[in-house]
Amino acid sequence: MPDRKYVIESRRYIGEDGKTTFDSWITSANVIEIKHAEQYLVFYPLEGEHAGKKHYIPFSNIHVVREM
Repeated sequence: MPDRKYVIESRRYIGEDGKTTFDSWITSANVIEIKHAEQYLVFYPLEGEHAGKKHYIPFSNIHVVREM
């Protein structure tokens, strides 16, 4: 069975340029951990400048998680 990949997008915010923006990461089902009690998601991005670095994102900062 192939590994499932997901896109995680943060809530929208106003960037330094004054425009609405958001952060986005691509990760694998194998490297996502859901911390229900603590209310956050732990994952390792597969691409970009933060690839392979552990990320923690509170549920309240997540806009969408979708399968690719």
